[in-house]
Amino acid sequence: MSIKARFGGISRAFDSQNYRYYWIGGSVSILGFWFSKLALGLLAWQLTYSPFWLGIIGFSAAFPAAVFSPFAGAIADRYGLRRVALFALFGSAFIAFTIGFLTYSNRITIEVLTILVLLQGVMLAFDLPARQALVYYIVQKRDLSSAIAINTTTFHLGAFIGPGLFAISNTFFGLSFAFFFNAVSFLVFSILLICMNLDKTSSESEGDLTILDEMIEGIKYAFNHHGIFALLSLVAACHLFIRPYMDLLPAFSDLVFVAGETGFAALAGVSGLGSSLGGLWLAIRGKPEGLTKLLSISILIASIALIIFSSTTFFYLGLFCMFVLGFALITIAVSSQSLIQNAVEPSKRARVISLTTGIAVGFPAVGAIILGSLGDYVGIQLPLLISAILCASYWILKSRRLIRQSKLVESNNG
Repeated sequence: MSIKARFGGISRAFDSQNYRYYWIGGSVSILGFWFSKLALGLLAWQLTYSPFWLGIIGFSAAFPAAVFSPFAGAIADRYGLRRVALFALFGSAFIAFTIGFLTYSNRITIEVLTILVLLQGVMLAFDLPARQALVYYIVQKRDLSSAIAINTTTFHLGAFIGPGLFAISNTFFGLSFAFFFNAVSFLVFSILLICMNLDKTSSESEGDLTILDEMIEGIKYAFNHHGIFALLSLVAACHLFIRPYMDLLPAFSDLVFVAGETGFAALAGVSGLGSSLGGLWLAIRGKPEGLTKLLSISILIASIALIIFSSTTFFYLGLFCMFVLGFALITIAVSSQSLIQNAVEPSKRARVISLTTGIAVGFPAVGAIILGSLGDYVGIQLPLLISAILCASYWILKSRRLIRQSKLVESNNG
C-alpha cells in the first residue's frame, strides 16, 4: 500500500491547492488563537485572582457568537463566505493589536479587557460560520469529513503546541507578545484567503427574502430536520456542561493542584495531545458512516472523565483525565461538524453552521460564567462535578433519539 493510500482522506484533501492555502492560514491563525486564549486567562487571573472574572472573560470571548451567529450566517449566505470572513479577520486583528498595546503599556484593566474581548467575540460570530462553510467548496465532498477532521485536529494540536510556545514567549517577551502574535496571525490567514481561487457566487443566496427572513428560515430548517435537531440538542448539552472546564483551568492548577502556571500549561497541553491523536485517527478514517455512535459514546466518556477530574487533587490523574477529555471532545467536534455538513442543504449551509458554531462557542461561555460565579463561593471543584453529572444524565435521556436518526445525518444529502 502506498503512503498516499495509507493516509486516505488526508492525502486527498491536501491535493486541493485551495485547501492547502486554507490549512496553512488556519494553522497560523489557530496558533495565534491559543496564544491569545492562554494569555487572556492568565491576564484575567493576574488582574483579579477571581474565578468569577475568569468566567466573565470566558463568557465575553464566546457568548456573542451565540447571539450574532444566526445573523452572521444569513449575511454569509447572501454576500459570500470569503467576503464576510475577511471582514471578521481584519476586525479581529485590530482588536487583538489593541489588547496587546494596552497590556504592553500597563494600561489594561479587567473592565477594558472585558469590553475588548466582547468585541472580538462579535468578530468571531462572523468569522467561524463563513470560514467553516468554505471547506465545502474547496474539497471534494467525499473528503469533507477528512478535511473537517484535519481542521479540528490542527486546532487542538495548537492546544498541545501552544502552551509550550506560550510559556517560552511569556518568559522572554511578556503577555503582550501573545496578543500581537494573534493580530499578525489573523492577517496571514486573510492574505492566504485572498489567494484562493474560488467561485465568487458559489456561496451567495438568491431571492427576495430579507436577511431576517433568511435567518429565521435557517433556524426553522435546523429545528424541523429531525436528524440535525437531535444532534444539536445532545451536542449543546456537552458544550454547556463539559467544555467550560478549559476556562477554569488556571484556577484548577493554582487552587486544586497547587501547580501554578507550569501546571496550567501541562493540563492544557495534554488535553491538546489527546485531541491531536483523536483527530488524526478521524482524519484517516474519513467517512461519515458510524459517526453518530462515535459522537454519542464520546459524550458519555467526556462526562465520566470530567467527573473524575473534578473529584481529584492528584495532579497526574488530572493529566490523564485531560488527555481523555481531549480525545473525546475532538471526536464530538469532528463528528458533529461532519454530520451536519453532510446532511444540510447547500443553500442553507452557512446559516445552519452558524447555529452549530454559535452553540459551540456560546454555550461554553454561559457555562463558564455560571461555574466561575459558583466557584467564588463553594470552590472550583463542586460546580464542575455537578455540571459533568448533569451532562451524563442528559445523555441517558436523549442519546437513543440521536441514534434513531443516524440515517438522516449519515446519508449523502448535501
